[in-house]
Amino acid sequence: MKKNFSLIVCLLAVSLAWVGCNKAGKLNQRSEFKPPTGPMEFKQKWPLGERIEQDLDMKMKSEISIPGQPAPMKQDTTMGQAYGLTVLQANPDGTHEIEMDFLSARMGMKMGEKTLMEYDSEKKSATDKPNPLADVFAKIVGSKIRYFLNASNAVDRIEGVDDLISRLSAGANAQATAPLKSMYSEGYFKQMMSANLFLPPKPVQPGDSWPVQYEIPLGMMGTMTMNYDFTFQNWEMHGKRNCARLEFSGSIQTKPDPSAKPGAMSISIQDGTCSGISWFDPELGITIDTTMNQDFKMVMLIPQNQKPKPGVPAKMQSLTNQMNQVMTIKLVSVK
Repeated sequence: MKKNFSLIVCLLAVSLAWVGCNKAGKLNQRSEFKPPTGPMEFKQKWPLGERIEQDLDMKMKSEISIPGQPAPMKQDTTMGQAYGLTVLQANPDGTHEIEMDFLSARMGMKMGEKTLMEYDSEKKSATDKPNPLADVFAKIVGSKIRYFLNASNAVDRIEGVDDLISRLSAGANAQATAPLKSMYSEGYFKQMMSANLFLPPKPVQPGDSWPVQYEIPLGMMGTMTMNYDFTFQNWEMHGKRNCARLEFSGSIQTKPDPSAKPGAMSISIQDGTCSGISWFDPELGITIDTTMNQDFKMVMLIPQNQKPKPGVPAKMQSLTNQMNQVMTIKLVSVK
């Protein structure tokens, strides 16, 4: 169970790079933006006092091959969370201070036809069966992270990560804490605010393409590298908003952590491919929706003997997980 817990938590780290009623605020207003006849600049906007809420939903299908077992272990996992972003400061020099707060969390797991867990912080009741993984994700709700962005909308500094780790780790043993620290690292939270990295570096018009390359440190998973090609396909109404339809595809993989100790647990991503679509609203200066599909192989090496004899290399067990992930990030409201 501990091995499955570590694997599940680390799998969730991969994902975290992308996204009519009165509640929707500005999203419920029909766009007044008229596309230009030539190129235009796409830039994320952070007006002072603006509050946006987003919902992330992920579905994973896994086939985990374990030595000695005749067939792969099939597992379906769903995970979602809602969070808000409030612009606390918008400075004359173009820098911003933004607070993220987690509103809800949900997760479900099935092994074959057997349901292992169903958890939703908005539906949790006193009769729910205890589940250590659910307890961990329940602590996310109410947590806050503060971002300090430079004039280019890149993250200069983050506050609150250590407090979140302390909150999630309370009452957990060291083995459970290690993958949590790997998942909820500064790299993870930078990834959640990375939408600006995917916008074109210069004015574009339909038909234009541009490359995007970036790296994210992920603790025991080393460094994730992503290489994408984006294309501005066309202007398109998305709901009531006039958006730029951006399509992308590329590769994902990880590089090992050079400081990792020999014989320690390690996780790597191989043969990773990714494709998806985003709808960017230039009038609001924000991405309305993102849908992404990822396929990759994750290899997890686990030491079989936690305390090997001095001078004797640890014997490692290899778990191979062939995965498909479908992730959507939806803008719920802008106020």
